[in-house]
Amino acid sequence: MQEIKEVDGLLSRLSEIPLRIFSAVQDHNEIELHTAPAESEWSAVDIFAHLRASDDIVATRAYMLLTRINPPLIVYDDRRWAEVARYAQVDFRASLTLYTLRRAELVHMLRHIKLEDWQRIGIHEERGPISLLHIITALVEHEEEHCAQLEAMYTSP
Repeated sequence: MQEIKEVDGLLSRLSEIPLRIFSAVQDHNEIELHTAPAESEWSAVDIFAHLRASDDIVATRAYMLLTRINPPLIVYDDRRWAEVARYAQVDFRASLTLYTLRRAELVHMLRHIKLEDWQRIGIHEERGPISLLHIITALVEHEEEHCAQLEAMYTSP
């Protein structure tokens, strides 16, 4: 029963990320979203490009874990992925809409798997065996960290 509550909580957090991003940036225009708070920091567009690339990689891994036995999980450079996908050059709001829809699909799929499927393993090139639960937990924690960063960028002192 505790495991079910943990998974439900994790999926709730996962599904809330797009709304947190939208809420943080909704009152800002494209120029503001492309402007970094300081020279060595990322803009909202840079942060979101990074999140999109990470989501692409991790969502694919989730499906791989659920469709194969011990699949290999290849290492990808999320920054290079974002560059190739040109996430920093596309319309921010259109990209956020697509991300939101893809996230809804991922959460829907994950809500309907068996509890034991959360323990399915993939073999990461560098880290070795990793479970689906570990992968999704890491994604949520990573995204929540960047949501807090976006929220701090646009919160008035």
